[in-house]
Amino acid sequence: MNTITCNIGIPKADFPFMQELAKRMGWTLTEAAPADALFDPESGSYLNAETMQAIRDVEAGHGVKRVKNIDELFAVLAV
Repeated sequence: MNTITCNIGIPKADFPFMQELAKRMGWTLTEAAPADALFDPESGSYLNAETMQAIRDVEAGHGVKRVKNIDELFAVLAV
């Protein structure tokens, strides 16, 4: 059988319809992970959007407090 693989973007609300259409047409349909998603081998799935946002926030330095030593860390944590 001659096949082609393609990626399309559809609204999440339309994905169940697309799954049904693929089933009726005999197509193979899989949902791809977002390009910036990280795989969590412990759970066997990709990290959700909230976790990915938290990672990006830390990388950008949002909400991050820098300390010079352990005493300063405990002072920050005690507040």
